[in-house]
Amino acid sequence: MEVFVARQPILEANEEVYAYEILYRNSQDNRFTPVDDENRATSEVLMNSFLTIGLERLSQNKPCFINFTEDLLLDMVPEQFNPQQLVVEILEDVSHSMELIRVCRELKKKGFLIALDDVEDVSQTSVVELLLYVDIIKVDIRTVSEKSRKEIIQIAKDFNITLLAEKVETREEHKRCVNEGFELFQGFYYSKPVIVSGMDIPMLESSYFQIIREVTNSEDKVNINKISDILEKDLSLTYKLLRLINSSMYRRTVPIKSIKQAVMLLGIESLKKWLYVLSVQQSAHLSSSSQLVLKSSLIRARMCERIADTINPIGNADDYFLTGFLSLIDVITQKKTSEVIESLPLDDRIKEALNGKENGYRKVLDIVIALEIADFNQLEKNIQGHGVQTQQLLKIYEDAIEWTESLYSEHFSHVTNK
Repeated sequence: MEVFVARQPILEANEEVYAYEILYRNSQDNRFTPVDDENRATSEVLMNSFLTIGLERLSQNKPCFINFTEDLLLDMVPEQFNPQQLVVEILEDVSHSMELIRVCRELKKKGFLIALDDVEDVSQTSVVELLLYVDIIKVDIRTVSEKSRKEIIQIAKDFNITLLAEKVETREEHKRCVNEGFELFQGFYYSKPVIVSGMDIPMLESSYFQIIREVTNSEDKVNINKISDILEKDLSLTYKLLRLINSSMYRRTVPIKSIKQAVMLLGIESLKKWLYVLSVQQSAHLSSSSQLVLKSSLIRARMCERIADTINPIGNADDYFLTGFLSLIDVITQKKTSEVIESLPLDDRIKEALNGKENGYRKVLDIVIALEIADFNQLEKNIQGHGVQTQQLLKIYEDAIEWTESLYSEHFSHVTNK
């Protein structure tokens, strides 16, 4: 499934790129399409930018300005992301309540930059209180009055706030803004928004609602094992979870070797917030080709797990499950494996195996692939010295197919093919 966002550069006075504003788009048509639910637009921008396209491609790892609705701010959704990568942009229609000021104070403590969008009147008491935590004021130079413009410029100096000029369309406007003390610039004079697209992994709606049921239990009843088990059946949720960890405060804390480890690292409260963001942009339908790849990923994961148990009963089969589960990630994202897994916080040995380098994980995966394509000559070579027989492997393959089909029949039979 192809997803879209638009990016527009934000420049410094020397016209070097400082950051990008990321804008909602739902097609290659480069214009904003109004949506009934603003939460959905922001959620899609977050998920598509950080978890599907990736900032290394979208912004060359420059910071991204993203508009947040009041609901998402009050739920502290921004804190799930890396403060070095995200500038929290507060829309003009967000109420400047004491609760919002508390949120801004907390985000500032965590290292986030906060931008106030479309400021026109800085005389309101609530705005002045909020300015204590604001780093950047965005001014639409085409709509703000001359009087308000002067007031904003003065208060920015008083509070040591950076001024960003929006809607700059001519060289003369640029020069005037520089002379007035503006330090950042955005507008058609520099660049129109550019569409960037990526391939999303379709999510199984059933898995999403199962996890929601689990995490909404009281804290002492949340079953990490059950949540991990649900994630192990949905490649999309697993992939997004790993990308989220790599884009958040947990980045590079510890390499991930299993799905359970990823859940424990993120924590239940963070998982709840992440699922809330997902809830407004989930997809309920899968194409036939997507279902086929997802099923194949599950079969490979189950086989890797069972073969690892057979070869080395005292090892950690979860590691092998994750290796098999991600082994077709290049097919479904339509990117090179090396490019995809570079953005995932995986154990180095799992990354090496997925890239084709021989190690314990790769040996098991190669056994699975040889069996999958019925290359029995290669299979015999692969299993030499491992104490496992072809008949055992055929039974494991049969059981893995049965397990996957049973899983789809039990939980995902409502999913409609396109």
